[in-house]
Parts: sequence; C-alpha cells; structure tokens
Amino acid sequence: MHRILLLFAILPLFAALILRKLNADRALSVARKTHLHLKPEALARRMLDSMGLQDVELKTKKRVWAGASILGDGWFCLPPPKADEPEHEMSAHAHGQAALRVGLYLLSQRDPAAISRRQWALRFGQVMPIFTTIVVVFGLAVAKIPVFWGLSIIVASLGLATCAQVFTVVAGRQAASMACLILEKKRTLPRLSEEEAVVASTRAWAWYGIVPGLLSRLM
Repeated sequence: MHRILLLFAILPLFAALILRKLNADRALSVARKTHLHLKPEALARRMLDSMGLQDVELKTKKRVWAGASILGDGWFCLPPPKADEPEHEMSAHAHGQAALRVGLYLLSQRDPAAISRRQWALRFGQVMPIFTTIVVVFGLAVAKIPVFWGLSIIVASLGLATCAQVFTVVAGRQAASMACLILEKKRTLPRLSEEEAVVASTRAWAWYGIVPGLLSRLM
C-alpha cells in the first residue's frame, strides 16, 4: 500500500521538477549574467507610474517568509536584496522578480480570489511538508511506525503540496503576462536587450514557485 502511495506522490513531484527546470531554472541562470543600469525598485516604480499608479507604496523587508503576504491595499513588497551578492541586484534575475511583483499587484486588483488561492497554496507548500516530517519523525521514535511508511507519508505531503502549487501557478503566469505587457508596450526599459532579458526572467519567475518550499531549498 505504501508503494502505491509513494508512486502517486512522486508523479506530481517529478512533473513539477521538469516544468521548473524547463521553464524557470535555465532562464533564470541566463538572467543572472545580464545586468541592467537601474535597480529593481526603480523598474517597479517606472512600471507603476506608466499605469498611473503613483500612489502605490513599494516596501522592502529584509526577511520575508515565503507564505507571508507580499501585497495589500495600496502596497506590495519587493524581494529583499542579497547582501552577499551585491551584483545580483543589478541583474535581470532580480528585475524579473520585481516585475512579477508588479504583475501580482495588478492581478490582485482585477482578480483578488486568484491571488488568495495562490497565496494559500504557497503557505500550504511551506507548512504541510515540514509539519508532516515532524509528525513522522515523532511517530518513528515513539510509535515505531515502519520506516517505509514514514517515508511514503513525507513524500505524499510533498506531492499534495506540489499539486496545490501546480493548480494555482496560472495566477503567477497571468501576473507575469500583465507585467511583460507593460514592459513591452510602455517601453519601460531603454534598451531592447534589457527588455527581452527582464521579460524572460519575469516569465521564468512565474514558474519558479511550482515546487514546494522544502524541496525547493534542496535544489
């Protein structure tokens, strides 16, 4: 029985890993090598200004839990800069993430339910596997449950979390499309090469969150 559980859990995990490798990891690796002449915050502000959203507040938090709310009424958070990689802040890798946050904010104004579902899936993907692992470890030590059953339960929790994030990734893709449309139509960036790099990075970031947090940290 545990083998059947393990098999059905591995299938969505395997599919999510392939999708992320093909649609996110490769593009983001290239984006790290492309540098722009403005900071991500400046790009986000230009995008908002071009849409007449000058009153939207941009926030930056040093540490943000993956399941924490990153946007609200009249504000959203930008990804925190990496202190150990100062050059990262000027790369298309960081700008694509900032552009996606703009898209998520715009989508929240049009379809808040989609953003709520996506936020729930990210929280579930962070909490469920960790909580399950703690319970299984406790069960192995106290209740003496079989090791294979414990492993199957942990993998099943990852598979369930993956399904939640796969089914809601459409919200991230919609947000990425909105952000890319602004970049291309409003000519937010002066150089075509920079625009193409940020557009590719933005679309890649939409796929990046398809893998649960516990597994994503190991990649």
